[in-house]
Amino acid sequence: MHKQNYQDILAQVQTPTRYAGNEINAVKKDLDQVDLTFGLIFPDLYEIGTSHFGLQILYSILNQQENIAAERFFAPAPDMEQLMEKHNIPCLSMESQKELASFDIIGISLLYELNFTNILTLLSLSKIPFYADKRDETFPLIIGGGPCAFNPEPLADFFDAFVIGDGEEVVKLIANQVIEFKKQGDGNKKNLLRLLSKITGVYIPSFFTPQWDGAGIQTLIPLYEDYTKIKRAFLPELSLDNFPMDPIVPYAKPVHDRLRLEIARGCSRGCRFCQAGIIYRPVRERSTQDLLTIAKASLKSTGYSEMSLLSLSTGDYSNLSRLMQQLLTINPGQCNSISLPSIRAEKLTPELMQLIKTVRKTGFTIAPEAGTQRLRDIINKNLTEESIDATVKNALELGWKNIKLYFMMGLPFEEMADLEGICRLSTHLAAAYAKGKKNINVSVTSFIPKAHTPFQRHSQMTLSQTKEKLQYLKDNLRHKKTKLKWQDPQMSLLEGVWARGDRKLAPLLVAAFENGCRLDGWTDHFNFNLWQKAFDDTGIDPLFYTSRKRSEDEPLPWDHIDSGVTDTFFKKEFQKAKEKSLTLDCREHDCSGCGVCNFKTIQPVIHGEQPIPQGTPVPLICPATQLPDDAFFKFDLIFSKLDKARFFGHLELATIIQRAIKRAGLTVKYSQGFNPSMRLSFENALPLGMESEEETAFIFLEKGSRPEEIKNALNKVLPTGLNIIDCRHHSKFRQEDNRQSAYRIRFSTPCMDQKKIEQFLELSEFMVEDISKKGKIRKTDLRQAVQTICPIDQTQIEMVLKQYNERNIRPTEVLAKYFNIDEGSIKTARIKKIKQG
Repeated sequence: MHKQNYQDILAQVQTPTRYAGNEINAVKKDLDQVDLTFGLIFPDLYEIGTSHFGLQILYSILNQQENIAAERFFAPAPDMEQLMEKHNIPCLSMESQKELASFDIIGISLLYELNFTNILTLLSLSKIPFYADKRDETFPLIIGGGPCAFNPEPLADFFDAFVIGDGEEVVKLIANQVIEFKKQGDGNKKNLLRLLSKITGVYIPSFFTPQWDGAGIQTLIPLYEDYTKIKRAFLPELSLDNFPMDPIVPYAKPVHDRLRLEIARGCSRGCRFCQAGIIYRPVRERSTQDLLTIAKASLKSTGYSEMSLLSLSTGDYSNLSRLMQQLLTINPGQCNSISLPSIRAEKLTPELMQLIKTVRKTGFTIAPEAGTQRLRDIINKNLTEESIDATVKNALELGWKNIKLYFMMGLPFEEMADLEGICRLSTHLAAAYAKGKKNINVSVTSFIPKAHTPFQRHSQMTLSQTKEKLQYLKDNLRHKKTKLKWQDPQMSLLEGVWARGDRKLAPLLVAAFENGCRLDGWTDHFNFNLWQKAFDDTGIDPLFYTSRKRSEDEPLPWDHIDSGVTDTFFKKEFQKAKEKSLTLDCREHDCSGCGVCNFKTIQPVIHGEQPIPQGTPVPLICPATQLPDDAFFKFDLIFSKLDKARFFGHLELATIIQRAIKRAGLTVKYSQGFNPSMRLSFENALPLGMESEEETAFIFLEKGSRPEEIKNALNKVLPTGLNIIDCRHHSKFRQEDNRQSAYRIRFSTPCMDQKKIEQFLELSEFMVEDISKKGKIRKTDLRQAVQTICPIDQTQIEMVLKQYNERNIRPTEVLAKYFNIDEGSIKTARIKKIKQG
């Protein structure tokens, strides 16, 4: 029943493909035939969650085991949440629409503090109690993991367990331990948690009792003598075994709509504010050969045309030039490209510069972080103004149009001269290099002291200090070629509270959720007034967690979490910051003594530079093997778009078919130019939500391609609901009357009055006005556009429409403007364009 209601409400939401599932490479198993079901939650909107590479990794690893089924969940947008509450529909998985509460394990990705209320949204909709001690053995085991798990205390009361560190091996150990526990028939949850606590990287919050002193400082008392510290889980190397070779190809508009290749994990540059640089140590590069193997297989299985190279510092990959050169030669003629977001000036070798000239330019990012060399030395940025200048100059000369500069304000030991430096440096770069259509975008965020960094004990700016410094930048950064962007200071304050909080914050999260806080990381949804009310209601002072500097002997909420980096190293780095002394990159210099590596099982994995041999030609984005124009023939693809496929918008549909053509291995014609596009067009653009028994697309494919083989090849790789009915050679002499269309419309409740239909058909005209896309008033005679309306039964009609003044009239216009059918009934109606005759 939930599944049917769920499909019905999708027609009423803004972006139904966020929830429809049915994506290419999604894994669908018979859940009754597996030993364990694992729900993977990303607590943000679909387009953010599907772009997160870690979720894809865990999804792939778990589903590789035949006896485990992993399925995905994402936070609903407000319109969807309201409809789910109204119709009493719980959170359902993307793959099989299985209820979240029925899964054995729920794993929640903790990437960003302002996603925390979304976790409660998902639990609330699913009728799962928030607090772990309120959930008995009939509820799923709830586990969190990701960067925010390195200070798990603010969420500790809600979770049964956390994974600290790399999850690839730990998630398998947890899953198999739970399977074994289920088989033994021991229903005691505490016994299961005790078994899980033996796994390296697993933190069980209930095995630690919090205490607070008179000043409100939390300490944790362990229940077991053998379980007092939780060591981070390490993945020794990046191998093919833990890489998703067939990643899910999402719908809607994912923020990263391309193939993502994780070329390395970890960063050794040692920026003192950077948590990621600590918790992902040491650097582990993936081999060039493995990356080529992955790229070839994944491009084939996804149909992507663009690749992006993932790493905390892409330019530091030791074989970047050779890797890019070889990636660009994959699938000649398929117009594959590489997205390269940033590269330091000192890494720009002649070979790499030639290669960069061929890649598609989106945005280029450089993060000076501070406006003066003094402050960059304090934070150990290891970036000089000369290098920044050269990097921006080179990037603009190599074809980038927009440069993004990232800065922080409120860093430790910041002075007014550092803010002045942001304005001076940005203005200089804009004046010197941003010519013509080129621009410099300056993004400023507030420094937030994060756990497990040398600055973890430092204070965060108050709200008033942040606003004052931001206003200074607004007043003084005014070059016409610069654009200043900033994070809402109130969002930064809230992030700081959760980043350094303890278990006293649990009631605050519940209060904020009950006040209506949702999607707090989105500016258009964030409401600080609701958070302020939650602070007032719970008596929690945010400044206790943010603006207070913590002494060296004060216990920290995350002291029991061992990131691998020693406290001695953090103290030494903070002292060096005071002295403006640099710590050099251990990739190229001596070991810095951070404590992560044991140089046996845990150590840097660097594959060494392999220069491109002299004389090797530089490939183009669309290699010269593209066939000449006369090698292609135009084909008509006749296809149906039914059931779940009705939720594809027109642009979405075009992308789906383009990628299917690539997955099918068909040789297709591309346009000319630097950004070539596939020569694909459509006879009509169907509106979102409408089905059709027969539509036509036009595509140029290699001469000699057989229509029946094209049809069969595409049907093997298209998602459910899209089907190629026929493929034929295009003929400009084929005459078909496309000036009228027939529709079958089924309403959820009786809406159409027989007498009103007869009255409409008796009219000689029915004129309406609307505004065209060009902003002009447009008059339409709907009666002349309607050939006939025939009732089928109380809830179904058929309507035949004709073109009016070269315009295709949609049945929804007639239903709304003459019959006054309300918007809700129109949205929930199933409208199908049917084949006439």
